[in-house]
Amino acid sequence: MSQVSTDKLQLAAQFVNSTASHIFLTGKAGTGKTTFLHNLAEATHKKFVVVAPTGIAALNAKGVTIHSQFLLPFGTYLPEPVQFQGSLQSSFYTRKELASRHSLNSARKKVLRNIDLLIIDEVSMLRADLLDAIDYRMRAVKGDYKRPFGGVQLLMIGDLYQLPPIVKDHEWQYMKQFYRSPHFFEALALKEGFTYIELDKIFRQSDDTFINVLNNLRNDVCTPADLELLNSHFREGEIEEEGVITLTTHNNRADKMNREALDKLDGPSHYYEAEVEKDFPEKLFPLPESLELRVGAQVMFVKNDISESKAFYNGKIAQVTKLGDDSISVSMEGDDEYWLSRHEWENKKYQVNESTKDLEEEVIGTFSQFPIRLAWAITVHKSQGLTFDKAVIDVGQAFAPGQVYVALSRLRSLDGLILRTKILSSVISSDAQVVSFSTARAADDLNTRLQGERKRYLFEMLGNTFSFEPILKQVEYTQSKMAGKLDFEDEEMKTALNNLREAFAAEEDNTRKFRGQLAGLLHREETEKLKQRLIKGREYYLGFLKSRAKELLIHIGEVSQLSRTKAYVNLLEEIDQLIMVTITDLLKVSRLCECMLNDEEITQLDKVEAERKNLREDLQQATETHLKDNPKNLSTKSGRKSKAKKPKGETYKITYEMVKGGLTPDEIAEKREMAVSTIEGHLAKGITEGEIEVHEVIGASDLKEITAAFGNNIHQSLNAVFKEQEGKYTFGKLRMVQAHLRKEEN
Repeated sequence: MSQVSTDKLQLAAQFVNSTASHIFLTGKAGTGKTTFLHNLAEATHKKFVVVAPTGIAALNAKGVTIHSQFLLPFGTYLPEPVQFQGSLQSSFYTRKELASRHSLNSARKKVLRNIDLLIIDEVSMLRADLLDAIDYRMRAVKGDYKRPFGGVQLLMIGDLYQLPPIVKDHEWQYMKQFYRSPHFFEALALKEGFTYIELDKIFRQSDDTFINVLNNLRNDVCTPADLELLNSHFREGEIEEEGVITLTTHNNRADKMNREALDKLDGPSHYYEAEVEKDFPEKLFPLPESLELRVGAQVMFVKNDISESKAFYNGKIAQVTKLGDDSISVSMEGDDEYWLSRHEWENKKYQVNESTKDLEEEVIGTFSQFPIRLAWAITVHKSQGLTFDKAVIDVGQAFAPGQVYVALSRLRSLDGLILRTKILSSVISSDAQVVSFSTARAADDLNTRLQGERKRYLFEMLGNTFSFEPILKQVEYTQSKMAGKLDFEDEEMKTALNNLREAFAAEEDNTRKFRGQLAGLLHREETEKLKQRLIKGREYYLGFLKSRAKELLIHIGEVSQLSRTKAYVNLLEEIDQLIMVTITDLLKVSRLCECMLNDEEITQLDKVEAERKNLREDLQQATETHLKDNPKNLSTKSGRKSKAKKPKGETYKITYEMVKGGLTPDEIAEKREMAVSTIEGHLAKGITEGEIEVHEVIGASDLKEITAAFGNNIHQSLNAVFKEQEGKYTFGKLRMVQAHLRKEEN
């Protein structure tokens, strides 16, 4: 395994595909980080999800937000409990709260169990505490508390010299007990190390003098000569130059400049409304919902042209020439007029297909708008990722580390630089901890590290592939969770889960010995014998797992036909998923080992994926045939022996107790396998009887709005209020508020 690449982008791909090392991929502006991310889907054999700290960053990365994927509460994560002063505790949470009050639902668990690789984009904005919360989530989901992130590889992408993480004073008061700084690299989960890869080939700039000045700004070693060169581009007085954008430090300044410039134009304003479909919350909007334009307005494209013409790119400046009811024409640098079409942004979520067990992306909402915004001015913050041929830079009031560097690095060359205010040494700063961290890690010998990490990955892969411990743990967890609830009439159904547990337990000793044999052959570099043992082991354990998977699918099919079995079926499907993940690893292991031992490039394994899909289809077909030919004739819909009914009113009390335990109506409905409307009916009764308070189940803003909708007539028809609110609130919520108002009146 001696062949490695000197190209940093290729090295990064090799670290992703042939190691389990966590990776921080960084580099100056314009070095290709975003391109690498977008190309990765076609270049890796690993299953992955992409997350980012903010909604806009997630949209740009074609992923989802960290909080939505991991269901993390908003606030500060603390690795250990602390003593709080005053009433601050509500804005902090620990592992205990994540496990109890904010547990992951089944759908998200299935997604995270299915991945080998977690990609975090714009990681410079990610705080150390949030990364540790992600670490805890991954360990819990994977059932592996010994390895950081439960053994899943981390690929972190970003530039620490750009947007820093935001921490409030009261948060840092407690965070500093655990972290030296808020930056992600101080996370406790990363203490075992990670690979630092800094891309050094700049695609945006080619002017060596400008590149040198940018490097000095970035590293906080700007010289008087650098400042003199930059300030030679300062212009006094008003700057009126067509096709030039101003980069400034504050939102209100940029908004004011755009408003004033638009108002100076003759002619009427035209308004273009975004088309929002399904689930696309306002906080994710990449553009204003209502776009106001006039002929002559200076605009900027906010997307790359994906058509063959490549007429525009993200950040390209243009001027509006014609406006119609739903049509916009612009000119770009003297070119002929170009008619715009609407572009679409997708809000998506990751899910596991219950039939195929494939990891899929589901589009849950769209936002359609013309891909331009007013562009006489933009903040430095919003300019990240953009490229300009010419710009006016106004950073005399820079307030955050790296702002001057970010603004200047948007330009292709010094020729396009115009300074509205001179740059003073007092506004140039870089975070000292970032500079120290980057300087120390930049000296890593990546080639040597790759060799070591490859070998470690091979050992880990062989060990994990031929271990059924995660499956066995999940089976035992299901047994304990459903204890006393699986008293089926049918003997086969009653013993199915225990038979599965015994089958996997019986293989523990065999798999342990086999893993030892493989590790010995790899250590002694007996390559041919290793390949032969792998092929034999693969065939034996594939047969074993296919038999177990078929038995499980038959059990799921039989149980699914019964009433009140949703919770049990969900747990069985999680076992099914773990078995399919192990089967996938078995199918991959021989090919991956062969590639790595022969120094072949590893990319997607299309043949392996096709084999896995065929195997799954065969299992499903065999299951359907069995269920059709062997129907169960049970005397009750539940398939269980009859039990005594619960005392009258008991079902309401259970709901009230679950509310007191901090669960939402949706969570209670899921846990109790009831309709949300039924649970909301319980809650309305509880409010009437004084068992619970409306504030425990309805948020303050919703309560205020619904109360206003009832007006002075709290006895009016719920249907009338429902129609007036255009179905915004369920009848159950309206009923709860009405019960509260009636109680108040009495």
